[in-house]
Amino acid sequence: MILKSHLFSMILYAAFVCIVLALIRRSERKSQIKYALSLFFLMVLGALLFGWFMYLFAL
Repeated sequence: MILKSHLFSMILYAAFVCIVLALIRRSERKSQIKYALSLFFLMVLGALLFGWFMYLFAL
């Protein structure tokens, strides 16, 4: 395993996905950046909330 932190791996994956989706779905540079940042924060927040939810059942 290259990265030891699952959180860092998830954040890195979210960043790559957001960049690719922003380049594919938006044409203007300003809207690409806005879309990528909002999607990134939603993906990271969703993953953290889902991880916290799964932690409730691990106890």
